[in-house]
Amino acid sequence: MNIADASLRVLIVEDCDDDAVLLRRELKRAGFEDLTWAQVQTADDFKTILQTQPWDVVLSDYKLPHLNAPAALDLLKQSGQDIPFIVVSGTVGEATAVALMRAGACDYVMKDNLSRLGEAVRRELRDAQDRRERQQAENDLERTRELLKLAIEGSGIGLWNWHLPSGTVWVNDRCIQMLDYSPTTLDFTRYETWVPLIHPDDQEKHLAALAAHLENLTPTFDSEIRLRHREGHWVWVLNRGKVVEWDADDKPQLLSGTLTDITERKQAEEERHQAAAQILYNSLHDALTGLPNRNFLKQRLELAIQRSRRYPQAQFAVLFLDLDHFKVINDSLGHQAGDDILVAVANTLGGMVRSSDMAARLGGDEFVLLLEEVDSFQVVEVVAERLLEELQKPFLVQGREVFLNASLGIVTSLAQYQDPTEPLRDADIAMYRAKARGRGCFVIFDDSMRQQMLDRLQLEQDLRRAIDHQELVLHYQPILRLATGQVCGFEVLVRWHHPQRGLLLPIEFIPIAEETGLIVPLDRWVLKTGLQQLALWQRHYPYLAHLTLSFNVSIQDLWRDDLIPYLQSILAQSALSPCCLNLEITESTLIQNIQAMALRLQQLRDLGLSITIDDFGTGYSSLSYLHQLPVSALKIDRTFVTTMETHGPSANIVETLITLSNRLGLEAVAEGVETDHQRKQLHGLGCELAQGHWFTHPLSAPDAERWLVEAEADLNAK
Repeated sequence: MNIADASLRVLIVEDCDDDAVLLRRELKRAGFEDLTWAQVQTADDFKTILQTQPWDVVLSDYKLPHLNAPAALDLLKQSGQDIPFIVVSGTVGEATAVALMRAGACDYVMKDNLSRLGEAVRRELRDAQDRRERQQAENDLERTRELLKLAIEGSGIGLWNWHLPSGTVWVNDRCIQMLDYSPTTLDFTRYETWVPLIHPDDQEKHLAALAAHLENLTPTFDSEIRLRHREGHWVWVLNRGKVVEWDADDKPQLLSGTLTDITERKQAEEERHQAAAQILYNSLHDALTGLPNRNFLKQRLELAIQRSRRYPQAQFAVLFLDLDHFKVINDSLGHQAGDDILVAVANTLGGMVRSSDMAARLGGDEFVLLLEEVDSFQVVEVVAERLLEELQKPFLVQGREVFLNASLGIVTSLAQYQDPTEPLRDADIAMYRAKARGRGCFVIFDDSMRQQMLDRLQLEQDLRRAIDHQELVLHYQPILRLATGQVCGFEVLVRWHHPQRGLLLPIEFIPIAEETGLIVPLDRWVLKTGLQQLALWQRHYPYLAHLTLSFNVSIQDLWRDDLIPYLQSILAQSALSPCCLNLEITESTLIQNIQAMALRLQQLRDLGLSITIDDFGTGYSSLSYLHQLPVSALKIDRTFVTTMETHGPSANIVETLITLSNRLGLEAVAEGVETDHQRKQLHGLGCELAQGHWFTHPLSAPDAERWLVEAEADLNAK
């Protein structure tokens, strides 16, 4: 056919009528309006219909019940017809695709990307036309005996004549030199000498091509084969010939031809094929871990969804995994150690999946397990539990043990997904729910989570606007010295006046701020606004120069390089002494990297401010790290203080913590004091400072100012 025409004769090897319809529809969309087609499913039908008319192109699914693409390609080769063969499949992988291309397939098109089918067909039609034109040109050259011109010495092409009845062969020196033999080494005048030199894998196709030409089925004899070099390696040659003499009975008598060294071309083709295969591999795999990447995972998910729709018993599950606190590990140990951890996690996941499953890395510290052929979803829970147990085992990284934890979100095909992005989205939502439940666990997705995630996303968007729109306010809770009753400072607490939801406490928005990185600008706003307020109070009431403000600082802000310059700047702007500023840092944050934390805290202490360990006593308290940290005070967690009167062990813990702080020369601060008995008991145990509702609840700035003035007046009156 003329490739400029809109007509096309296409032979479709496909068992799914719907897919065949899609192929024809795509071809018409690509401009092939006059479409002649036939559809076959078996080898016999394929061989028969090949002979019915000249076909322009063959489109073949990779695997049918009675015929697969490699078999169809072999049948096409056996027919001797030069018809472009394109694989159109939804299951072919990169390795299979490369093998098919090496076997002679012209191209492959994924069923989920049929938009490139028309382009592929036009390209192969052009190539086929080019091949036919080249073939015709070769025939013309041979008919005019242009082959004789190749006999010029130094052309680099070997010439040969083979007298078939006698089996004698004439070759020029170049034929022998290609293989580094001398004319006396072997008897190159006999055809039998040449046959053993052919590579075993090439002999069959060589003899088949020769037989086809001798039977006058092909105009010329062409064969690309490997011949054994004298030193043992293989030389690729193009062996091309033609019968030039026939006897009276039309039997071939003399075959003449050329032998051309094509080793360099073959090596270049192999390098191109390998490069193409590598490019394809890289496009589907993660460079760091070698696991399948998001693109590969989405392809597999698409197939899993299709199978589950077609075969309800073919169920699958998706496990979305995120390492807990990985950023802290990465920042403290370094990115190389972080990469080593990710590789170790990838190896752990890869060792846990079956051949029918897939472990993939989406990026960062996010991984996904796709479990297929799931007989029971109870098995999925068992896999999740085993995975969490494996990840909790210590990983040896750069000579040190690193302990990990992970959160898992799980979805199953019972949700009847239509698109591969949907199970990934829902598994991600379930994973975040697992983090919210305390991390180190798994959560199975249900539909209510999606709405909750949408609500949370809306809250995140609102929070981004809250700082600029003056929706955040500060409350101040007094900290008193138990021995004298004097107010020595305030803890600064942030609240959010949401336009629709009213007053929100920190527990409702601080976790979102930490996850999104908004915690840093939020921290900075709280520090600046609080110090401005303290400076205002001290100007109005000079006798309150001893007051301090305590601020909670997030781990993200603590490690930022610009924190210290920022603190210096806002202290200078407010004209406050650094001793008025106290930073509270949670105990769990401190112990993640003691050496680095000690250095950072010392830099802060060198500014002149003080540091308090917040939530002290919640499970990590140990002299092994306390003596390394330049801190000023320990704040006893409210859960112990509020239960002192009703829970004996809590009272013992409080007493122990106060004793520990006194021995270390640190002040003890009790939070959550709600009764006078608790106040007296804490004072009796030697606790210096306290705060809580017994004194007053957190106050707005105007209320805090009035309370402060009244408290000072009452104290002076005594």
